[in-house]
Amino acid sequence: MNSDSSESQMKPYDYKVGCKDNDNVLVKKIYAKLPDFVVYRTDSAIRVDIDDDSKKIEEIKSNHTKLGVDLARIYSWLPESLSWSESINKQIARAMVTNILGNFDDGKEMLRHAEERIVKLKTIQGRLQYTLSAFVLVLIIFFVSILMPDENSTILSQVILCGALGGVLSIAVSLSKLNIDIDANWQMNCLIGGSRILVAITASLFSYFAIKSNVAFSFVNEVETNYGIFMIAMVAGFAEMLIPNIMNNIAKEKLN
Repeated sequence: MNSDSSESQMKPYDYKVGCKDNDNVLVKKIYAKLPDFVVYRTDSAIRVDIDDDSKKIEEIKSNHTKLGVDLARIYSWLPESLSWSESINKQIARAMVTNILGNFDDGKEMLRHAEERIVKLKTIQGRLQYTLSAFVLVLIIFFVSILMPDENSTILSQVILCGALGGVLSIAVSLSKLNIDIDANWQMNCLIGGSRILVAITASLFSYFAIKSNVAFSFVNEVETNYGIFMIAMVAGFAEMLIPNIMNNIAKEKLN
């Protein structure tokens, strides 16, 4: 909200897209322009500027502050560049105007709906970032496995690749159920997605060594080809708790 008085103070009707506001910030969008106030957007914020000479200035300020907590929470979730969320920006601006005009309940309901849309948008974005990072890591592993020189390295790289594919399949199957922290940035979502593949790779390597040492899945050794090993590696990568459960059972047997 801008209310500092000066000789060059702009009035609401002076605001135009492309001009600078009273804080010398470029106006990117105007949502409502009334005689007493204007609601507009810069690159990073949705603002209200009130005419200092308005007879309703105290009433407008009082009404606007009623939504202060709700607006602060929503602003913390919006992207740094508001051009990516224009449809939501319009709804927030309508809520601000509705509230300033005295309809607090309607304005609050509009903000509640806008908040739901932001949560859904950020959840979808987070899931896509999570999944994309997993796919990229698997592609890297695939190309590395192709370049492996000797036979032993090739088998290990194929086991790793199968585990990673199992991890990707697990993510794809549970995509709609992935829990995403809406406060997390894209780097964090990508890091978590990549870590899921690393867990799958670790599980696939454990399954391979368990097979070779006859600790678990020893029946696979009876198969002449490596397809059984690859299948177990993929299952280990797909089922997160399969290998931890086996390790727990082994630990219990050793303790007993």
